Amino acid sequence: MKENIYLAAIDAGTTGERTIIFDEKGRVVTWMYLEHPSYFLKPTWVEQEAAEWWNRICETSKAALKEAAEKGVNPDMIVGISVTNQRETIVPVDADLEPLRRAIVWQDRRTVSQCNWIKENLGENTVYKITGLTVDPYFSAPKIMWIKEHEPNIYKETHKFLLVHDYIIAKLTDLLVTSWDNASRTMLFDIGKLDWSDTLLDGIGINEEKMPEPYPSGKIVGEVTRKAAEETSFAEGTPVVCGGGDQQCAAIGVGVVRRGRIKATTGTGTFILSFLDKPSFDPKMRVLCSCHGIPGKWVQEASIFSTGTIYRWFRDEFGHLEKATTELVRTDPYEMLNKEAAAAPPGSKGVLVIPHFAGAGAPHWNAYARGVIVGLAIGHSRKNIVRAILEGIALEIRKNIEVMRELGVHIEEMRVTGGATKNPHFNQIQADVYGLPVMRGRVEESTALGCAILAGVGTGVFKSVEEATNRMVHIVERYEPRLENKATYDKLFKIHRKIYDALEKAGVYKDLAEFDM
Repeated sequence: MKENIYLAAIDAGTTGERTIIFDEKGRVVTWMYLEHPSYFLKPTWVEQEAAEWWNRICETSKAALKEAAEKGVNPDMIVGISVTNQRETIVPVDADLEPLRRAIVWQDRRTVSQCNWIKENLGENTVYKITGLTVDPYFSAPKIMWIKEHEPNIYKETHKFLLVHDYIIAKLTDLLVTSWDNASRTMLFDIGKLDWSDTLLDGIGINEEKMPEPYPSGKIVGEVTRKAAEETSFAEGTPVVCGGGDQQCAAIGVGVVRRGRIKATTGTGTFILSFLDKPSFDPKMRVLCSCHGIPGKWVQEASIFSTGTIYRWFRDEFGHLEKATTELVRTDPYEMLNKEAAAAPPGSKGVLVIPHFAGAGAPHWNAYARGVIVGLAIGHSRKNIVRAILEGIALEIRKNIEVMRELGVHIEEMRVTGGATKNPHFNQIQADVYGLPVMRGRVEESTALGCAILAGVGTGVFKSVEEATNRMVHIVERYEPRLENKATYDKLFKIHRKIYDALEKAGVYKDLAEFDM
């Protein structure tokens, strides 16, 4: 292997864009990050501007490459670029790659009626057997249906419906492609045949020519154009490799490339993935099956829509003192919240948080569900609520771990990633709740690391994803479960499940839905 090989990852997340440059040993040379806004037309409608994704990428790439050059790493030393993205978010573009409207984000819940139509006319079982997905507003197909029904002129003018990865690849190369793993999150892709499903496209009424061509992750799909080079500062002609969805890339970035390993990424939401050699379907459709970022492999997946974002919500709405204090002393307001959580006892003295602030994903798949804080008494203090948020996230994750075990998934260890895992107290809570060793990698941005690994495989730096992870993924933190805490959480876990079941059975969530308008 040549020395001085560098790989670039563009990570377009839900809240912002990163450009990160790695060496072939998985060390970060430089990285830059900028946030982009989301727009809320209604409480459960979430949109973003695709042009703002690209503008942030151009800015972060220029800044990262400038800093890299100061360290002796020039653009022509980067052998490949790949892209990873927030999944399911969809944007219609014309033939000139100009967005025709704002992108509808994965968190958006406006498409309940479209989902009901799909259930009634195509059937949940049909969709699940083809795509490995449940019928839910989370996915791209009902978003496209909504555009077709409510904005027919935009649908007619649409040349392609692009996911975030696809849009960025197009801006870099002028080519319109997607990756198998991203396509497998649209609710339009046959995960067995690895192609768009005629049954679903025809049944829903979406023209296949409006969808990009699917490619396996880790394959070169084009080169940086002159225009893109001017806008990003990457070298013209640099190979661009088909990347993958953020969760599949995060799984690669923490080494979930064989049986026995499972990962949970906790950022805005939480996404749990286990490795599969072949597709696996849940008869109750509680957890999903999608293509992995490793071609010819799959993942069992569970998605929880709102977890880390609840911690952020609490910080923004109830942490004004912390924010003001930390601005004065130049520290992170989350550090103060983390200390509060650590000061509360395991179990938070009976305070429980059900983290369905944006509806319930796996294993419930209930678009009407809402967040709940229960068990409060006069004797509780703020620290109990702060800790209960972290515990509520872990308890919801455990629900999905138990489902995967029920389906025969062998689990030896949990590998964690995402912004919330910077908090060691949360990582210990996770180990205690799951009863599993919890491990964290050296590189916090494992999604970008997995993306860089795909760039390395596609350009021939590595022969396989497995070889690349052996060289680039390094575990540096390990948390063993504490049995006395696990006993407490085992009891709370049963109560946690009862709360959701009782509210759903009583129809409380549907009754509250009328107040979303």
